[in-house]
Amino acid sequence: FKQKTAYEIYQCDWSSDVCSSDLSTGRITEQDWSTLSKVRTKEGDTLPRLEDVLELFAKVKTELQIEIKSPGDLQKLGATLQSFKEQERLTMISFNHRWLKTFNEKNQNIKTTALLFGLPVNATEVAKAAKADGLSLSVGWIDEQLVQEAHAANLTVTAWNANDLSTFQRMKAIGVDCLGTDVPFTAMQW
Repeated sequence: FKQKTAYEIYQCDWSSDVCSSDLSTGRITEQDWSTLSKVRTKEGDTLPRLEDVLELFAKVKTELQIEIKSPGDLQKLGATLQSFKEQERLTMISFNHRWLKTFNEKNQNIKTTALLFGLPVNATEVAKAAKADGLSLSVGWIDEQLVQEAHAANLTVTAWNANDLSTFQRMKAIGVDCLGTDVPFTAMQW
């Protein structure tokens, strides 16, 4: 499996992209940066801007998945990501496949993965319609048939929330390409 780190990205006040995975101050898209810059996560950290995350990831060798969570300026987002020297380590993900397709049409050098909830009959066609490079589903929806169909269509498969050894081993056995977990330090021991 590849080691990846995921961030959710929101656009606030139409000038700053903010990365967050847990915020309890209301909708990020309704806040301005002067407000968000004062917010602390439950760990006590400030919310990073996308540029901060890219700077951090320039120093490590993992892949970075960025989830598009709001309908901001995808062209500006693409321009920001173009500044990252190792774009092959970036993957944009979203449940909104229209946003992914729009992003991909202007940033073909950055991988995209279609997040799915449930298992549609035509999962690979859904990803291809979004011009995505892969599919990402909850572990409960992934089976060997889906992995085989995705790989036959030259798509990667990412599973999220493999939070125990049994699930991790099952996903690995059926050929899943990447795993997401809520227990990364524990999972590193598996």
